[in-house]
Amino acid sequence: MDEGYIKTRDEEREKRLLYDGIYCVNSLYVFHKQSKIRLYSYKVYKHKYFDNFIMFLIFLSSVKLAVDSYLTGFSKDSTVVQTSDAIDIVLNVLFLIELIIKIIAMGFGMDEGSYIRETWN
Repeated sequence: MDEGYIKTRDEEREKRLLYDGIYCVNSLYVFHKQSKIRLYSYKVYKHKYFDNFIMFLIFLSSVKLAVDSYLTGFSKDSTVVQTSDAIDIVLNVLFLIELIIKIIAMGFGMDEGSYIRETWN
């Protein structure tokens, strides 16, 4: 069988590309680059679906903001306003989780490639 068709894992290449562009050695002065929590956070941050999920949350938040502008005639006790407030809380918690994952994975702001230094964040 031709081995050109079999995709093998190159562990040396994976280690070399791990934390590519991130120069922070100790994230928050606690999580070094080989820490299991930081490795897990980095893998979640670099996963192909993570960015798409965050973009979906931004879109959902924008739509909710547009819908909120039409909820001025409802009382505070109505189900629609309470549902809108619950969606706000859920979105804020999910964005907070994104922030925590990215800060642990990238570092906060001291080094090149950290969370604050990335313009998108």
